Amino acid sequence: MKKNQSWSALIIGIFVTTIIIIIAIYLLEKIIPFSRDIKGVENGNISYYRANTALNEALLSMSGSDPSYQTGSSPSLYANGSGMVYSVSAMGKTLPQPGLWNSEYDPDWAILAPGKPIQLVLKSAAIDWGPTGTYFTFRIPDLNGDGVWTDQTLSGGTTPLINWTLSASGDSLQSSGSQIIVNEINGNPVFFNTKQWLMLSGSSDTFNNFYTSNCTPSPKICTLKLSLINPLTLTNGESAPYLEYQAHFDTPIPLQTAVIETEGYAGGFRKNITRFIQQMTTNEALDFTVFQ
Repeated sequence: MKKNQSWSALIIGIFVTTIIIIIAIYLLEKIIPFSRDIKGVENGNISYYRANTALNEALLSMSGSDPSYQTGSSPSLYANGSGMVYSVSAMGKTLPQPGLWNSEYDPDWAILAPGKPIQLVLKSAAIDWGPTGTYFTFRIPDLNGDGVWTDQTLSGGTTPLINWTLSASGDSLQSSGSQIIVNEINGNPVFFNTKQWLMLSGSSDTFNNFYTSNCTPSPKICTLKLSLINPLTLTNGESAPYLEYQAHFDTPIPLQTAVIETEGYAGGFRKNITRFIQQMTTNEALDFTVFQ
């Protein structure tokens, strides 16, 4: 009798243990994937915060008073593939950097709009402003999206459209009859070297002579500002929202807007952040010209 009870207890024990094991295996099958998902979310968040930390480190590495900080980068990733990296581009020969600018119609071009002038610090070795050196190009955006920007033109012909000011320490050169005119807004190079300007003293000088006398040699610094001074009216009577422009220098200059790119890594996850940092403010208060 006792022997039968022992066997019955053993069988019941084995049965209960089997049921518990089956339930445990079932629960593990449900819990393990969920825990993996939680770990993935955690690593995704970590990679995001590491990318933001790298962004803050990049900002700290830049000088608030000197926009000539050219490039910088953080150390390499850790051996296990986690960590963060960043790179900073604050100087260049081409403005804007390809694919990284603010025209809605072509990211290789930047915007010159009413109230949004171009303002550049000319801090570098002597810049060549001649016909084989530095130049700007301006054009109307591809407003109708047909892939051809030349089928929309401005009206006005010789009407002054873009005013410039070259400012040095203690003096500046103001455009006097040498503004960029409507006919030059065609995507062709615009050179500055022979543009005639008027100095604060009232005497006239060419852009190239003033730059050579007042902006070189280093560490002299000048500021070049270009502003729209007339409406952007097309030949069909419509208006353009802004001009697109590119600038090509023969030597690197501080970019008006620096580009910071960061990456954060954690457990196979990666987060990228790109941030545009304006290195100098622009002043729209004097964006006008009085013609006599």
